[in-house]
Amino acid sequence: MTAWRFLAERSIINILQCAAAVTCWEGLPLVAKPMAKVLWLLLPKRRAITIDNLRQALKCNETEATELAQKVFRHVALTALEFLKMGANPKEALSRVRFCGWEDVEAVWRRHGRMIFVTGHMGNFELLGGAVAQRLPLWVVARPQSPASWQVIKSIREKVGMKVIDKFGSLREALLVLRSGGALGLLADQHAGDGAGTMIVSFFGRPASVFKTPALLAARTNSPLVFCYDVRLRDGTHEAVFLPPKFVSSDEVDDAVVWFCRELERAILRAPEQWWWLHDRWKIARRKLTAKNEP
Repeated sequence: MTAWRFLAERSIINILQCAAAVTCWEGLPLVAKPMAKVLWLLLPKRRAITIDNLRQALKCNETEATELAQKVFRHVALTALEFLKMGANPKEALSRVRFCGWEDVEAVWRRHGRMIFVTGHMGNFELLGGAVAQRLPLWVVARPQSPASWQVIKSIREKVGMKVIDKFGSLREALLVLRSGGALGLLADQHAGDGAGTMIVSFFGRPASVFKTPALLAARTNSPLVFCYDVRLRDGTHEAVFLPPKFVSSDEVDDAVVWFCRELERAILRAPEQWWWLHDRWKIARRKLTAKNEP
């Protein structure tokens, strides 16, 4: 990254941090609207991917997909502002999160002392992680972003109690966390490529490459696996939903991966505009289509 780009990105982040800090929680959606319009104009590739993903996954027409895509961009902008607000005022931000289904999670945690939380880019997953970190020692596996943004992202996560593990070479650290009695948080809904530890699963009716890592770790360490997600409610508060913990044997890894995908589909359908459709989730399907259309 060149020096001017670093300074430009950091300047934008600083402005957004100031805006989030001085704006009340209820006012963040008003700031997010113009921010989303700018993103809509500046990210034509992501805009096109979002519309196509929505059209094919939800079987809607171009107009409906475009309208929903605009809501997705507003959600992404608002999620970023809420995250920055969490950095400025953790207590206020985390007070907006209420838990649903935590009783089963807490009971299993007390018996076993280790746990794997698997989720997707649904609702405000950063608030979800911060809220869980107030109750359990939580390590999250994350891929470093650009230097300008990564310092801020990592700092805010650590400020609210999340301990960050670099995604590259993270397996050994993840095993150590689980074997020493910690909780591990994993985002597992993006394109996984075609390497070892992945499998192809039908996701919204189209083939998608999925990471097997959460299920493999659960089986290897006998750690309970919990699917969870966040959803923003109409009043601006958040609901963190936790399904009952699930134990996975070595013979059940593939079934657990499919289970995660089915539960994520259900969560997304609850609030379709709150998932990150901007990601090229169905690269496998696109490649097959491209190959088929080539002469």
